[in-house]
Amino acid sequence: MYNDLLTYGDFIQLSNSCNSKELLEEVKDFEWKQYNPRKNINRYGLSITSNDGSLNGEDLDSLYEYSKEKGRICDEDEFTTLTDVYYKSKQIQKLVDPFKPWLCRTHFLNFRKGGYFPPHIDNRLIDKTKFIRILVPIKKIKPSYLYFIHDGNILNFNRGSAYFLNTNKQHCIFSYNDDCTMLVMNLKATDDC
Repeated sequence: MYNDLLTYGDFIQLSNSCNSKELLEEVKDFEWKQYNPRKNINRYGLSITSNDGSLNGEDLDSLYEYSKEKGRICDEDEFTTLTDVYYKSKQIQKLVDPFKPWLCRTHFLNFRKGGYFPPHIDNRLIDKTKFIRILVPIKKIKPSYLYFIHDGNILNFNRGSAYFLNTNKQHCIFSYNDDCTMLVMNLKATDDC
C-alpha cells in the first residue's frame, strides 16, 4: 500500500486544511512541553493524542528512548487516545477527523530559534512501513523562518494545508525564528487509509 501511495510522489498536498489563526487561538491556553526532553534542543510539543488522554508529555519523547525506558518496543500506535487539545479545537477536529480510524501519535511541534531535527530517515524498510506521516504547517514554516529539507530539496508549504510526506527519505529541519509551528499526524498504513 505504501509503495502505491509513493507513485503519486514523496510530498503531496492533500485537500484537508484548517484556519491556522483560529487553531492557534483555540489552543493558546495549553502548556507546551519539551519535545524529546532527554535532548537539550529548542523544540516543544503539544499532544493531540497520548497513551491515556493526558498531557503528561510521554508521547513527546523519542520512541527509541521511551522503548528503552519501558523495556519493550513502543511505537506510534500506542498513543491513540485523544487529549483535551483535540476536544477544545474545532480546527484540529477538522484536520484529524477524516483520519480518525487510523490515527496514532499526533501532536504539534513548535521550534524556537535554533531548534532542529538533524538529518535522519524514519523507516528504512519501505515494504514494511507501518505508518504514514501527515504534516500541517501552522505558523512560520517557510524559508527564512524555518528550513525543512527533504531528500536534498527545501520544501515550501501553504499554511493550514495538510501534506503527505515520505519520511523514508532523509529529511531535516532547522529553525531560524521563534514560534515555528506544525501539526504532525501519524496514521496506520493500511489498505483502507
